[in-house]
Amino acid sequence: MRLGRILAAPTASRHLGGVHYGQWASTALAFGAAGVHDTGVPSGKAILTRIVLGAVLTAGVAGLLFLDWRLVMPLSDKKGFVITGLLILLGTIGFLEIAKLARAAGPGVLTGSGLAGALLVGTMPFWLQFLPSLYLDDLWAVVGLIVAAVFLEQMVRFRIEGAISRIGVTLLAVLYLGTGSAIILTIRLSPELGVPALVLFLAAVKCTDVGAYFTGVLLGRHKLIRWLSPGKTWEGLIGGLAFGAAAAVLVVWLLEIEMGLGAAVVFGAAVGLAGQFADLCESLLKRSAGVKDSSGLLPAFGGVLDVLDSPLLAAPVAYVLLSLMV
Repeated sequence: MRLGRILAAPTASRHLGGVHYGQWASTALAFGAAGVHDTGVPSGKAILTRIVLGAVLTAGVAGLLFLDWRLVMPLSDKKGFVITGLLILLGTIGFLEIAKLARAAGPGVLTGSGLAGALLVGTMPFWLQFLPSLYLDDLWAVVGLIVAAVFLEQMVRFRIEGAISRIGVTLLAVLYLGTGSAIILTIRLSPELGVPALVLFLAAVKCTDVGAYFTGVLLGRHKLIRWLSPGKTWEGLIGGLAFGAAAAVLVVWLLEIEMGLGAAVVFGAAVGLAGQFADLCESLLKRSAGVKDSSGLLPAFGGVLDVLDSPLLAAPVAYVLLSLMV
């Protein structure tokens, strides 16, 4: 099946209530890939798909992180090329999913300049390893050139038609995907942080997703924001933050990260809260476009953007806290 057809596939409507233990277990196994979505009662096949695909995705990400940790580029001390490749792949698919949302809600995006800009911004920390003389002023120049390219593509392809909407959505996609990816890559490449800190961040943000799902299904009564994400509850949010804090403490202990117990609890809860806000931000885009999931690329999960939403906007919070705590 062609990628475009998969990305355009509709997904089933779902909610958080009335789900039996099998779905809880599947969510736990899929913690590395699953977000907190407004899910309905799934069939046995959907549960099995979630278990198998979630386990495969989790194992795959773990394997890539380990590979990136242990390998350096041949004949150099450069690092991070495995994670950079992964971010390029996910960023490309994520941009196509945003383009689908934009077409559903309005005139669409400028694919050429927008995709190139998002990938360039998102992978900039990797390329800076090869350009040690590049300074912050130069990076702002790159961003300025991306903005100019977006305007140029609008003029060439569409002239004045839908200019404000199309340019605005394109620049949003560049910033949304690009800055989040760049900060994730910065955490990976930082000599003081590296892969252990990246694992800590991902565990905290995704375990918060899973904890919110568990608690919301079991105890959820009071809706968080009914008009935006009717399945999410205050009870789920509190439970998710507890899971995120516990995950952070566990990872700090297992990987021997130099972070105190109290700091680990604060980190896990704060990053988890940022991740839940990020999930609501993506829900805002989807509701505006009138769709349930960003695509049907990942059966029982939605699209790539449905998995990446929480790490993308939680990454700035994680980076600031890691810089202060580690």
